[in-house]
Amino acid sequence: MKTATKKATKKTTAGDIFQAPKTENLSVIVKALEEAHALIQKETGAPRAVISIGRSAKVHGHFTPWTPWGTNEKDGEKFHEIFISASSFDRGAEAILGTLLHETAHSLDVKAGRNGVSSEGYHNKTFKATAESLGLEIEQAKRIGWSTTKVPTSCIKRWEQAFGIIAEALKLVAVNDSEKPKGRNKNNKVAVCQCGEKIRLSLKTYNLTRPVCQNCESEFALETEEGGDE
Repeated sequence: MKTATKKATKKTTAGDIFQAPKTENLSVIVKALEEAHALIQKETGAPRAVISIGRSAKVHGHFTPWTPWGTNEKDGEKFHEIFISASSFDRGAEAILGTLLHETAHSLDVKAGRNGVSSEGYHNKTFKATAESLGLEIEQAKRIGWSTTKVPTSCIKRWEQAFGIIAEALKLVAVNDSEKPKGRNKNNKVAVCQCGEKIRLSLKTYNLTRPVCQNCESEFALETEEGGDE
C-alpha cells in the first residue's frame, strides 16, 4: 500500500529572484516587495497593485484609492498603486513589512467600499480594524488618527515568508542614509578687499563686524549685484 507524501514547497527568496544583483540596483527590492505583496494578496484577497518606490522623507508609504495604472489594451484591467519610500529602507524588514501591510489594509477597505480614511488623511477605527485583522497593532497619532503601525512577533510569524523575502532583499541593495547637502545661502553678500580676496556673509554680520583683510589691511567692501559671485 502506497502512502502519500506531502511535497515540500520551496520558499521564494530574494536570491532566487536575482542572481548576484548589483548593490546599486533597486530592482531586487522592488521584485521582493512584489513577491511579498503577492503572498499577502493571495491570503487576503486584496486587489492587485503596482508596487513603486521612491525617495520620500514625508511618508513611509502610500496607497492610491483610484487606479492610476492599467494595461495597454482598451478597457483593460486597472490597478491601484502601493508606494514604499526608499528613504525608509534603513528601518529594516520588520518596519517595511508593516508599511506594506498598512497600505494593503487601505486597499482592502477600498475593495469592500469601506471608508477607512477621510479625504484629509484621518485614519478611523474602520481602518484600525482592517489593519489589525492583518496582524498589525495600530495606535492613535495626532491629526492622522489610527495610523501608527507596529509589527508584533505574531505578525512576523504569520507573514514569515513575506518577511524573509524583504529581509534578504535589503541585504542586497543600497540604503539611502544621506540627506541632501545644504545649498549655499544665496541671501549672503559677497565682500572683496583691495587685494582681491572675497568672503561671503550676511548683510547683518557685515554691518556689525566690518571685516578687515589681514593681508592688505583694507576693509572688505560689498560687491554690487552686477559684480556678485552668483
